[in-house]
Amino acid sequence: MNKFFTLITLTLSLNCIGQNNKIFVIKEYIKNDSLIYRNKNDFKFNQENIYEDQIYIVSKTCSGQWGGTVKFKNKKTNIEYSASATCPVAVNKLNGKYYVTNSLAHLDGFSEILEIENPALLTVFKPTKPRKKKGKIIIMNIGDDESKSKKGTKQLIYSVGVLTLASFPFKGQLYHIVTDYRNTFLAKIDNNKFVKIDTVSNESIWSNDPEVFITTDKHLVAFFENEDVKGYFDIIDNQINIIRQK
Repeated sequence: MNKFFTLITLTLSLNCIGQNNKIFVIKEYIKNDSLIYRNKNDFKFNQENIYEDQIYIVSKTCSGQWGGTVKFKNKKTNIEYSASATCPVAVNKLNGKYYVTNSLAHLDGFSEILEIENPALLTVFKPTKPRKKKGKIIIMNIGDDESKSKKGTKQLIYSVGVLTLASFPFKGQLYHIVTDYRNTFLAKIDNNKFVKIDTVSNESIWSNDPEVFITTDKHLVAFFENEDVKGYFDIIDNQINIIRQK
């Protein structure tokens, strides 16, 4: 045990088609008075949106249990395409396809992963007309402006009772940090189900509003906070660090 912090190290081996060909190293740092804890404002992120590439700027909106939306804005045409997504945590691109990770901590909670092969096949986003006007007051209900369309998307998984805190690519495979409210573990998708690779924490780490950020030095940072635990994941390549206050 280092005198500056408590360090828990787990080496996770991923068995893929019978071979040990990937290794994740997980380190959990528990804050005390000597460990510097970084807040969101302490990081430098390379983009304001949830994802961006040469073609699209991807943004999100979330109205909780009333729905959410992921939007792909074409940089050349400025046309914005959208799909229902409640609520976007991360967007990744692998082999030319986009993967939208959704999760919501409402009631039992759920996770959903959508595959989008061509954002131009989604519904063109148009703001919803107000239900009615009372003088100069526009009346709209929560969620009215969220997309209800799944056109152009393919659902890879929908899992109730599981929350996803982060999704990230590593060597051509998409991985997910998920919790079942008992433990937190690393998983991949196989046959439309989360397949546990190994344990990230023996505690349930979750957040009401998880979101993944990419820093200017290519680290993936995901914050979490609830009544029992607060902190963030710092992921780079096969290194997964958990820094938490309690």
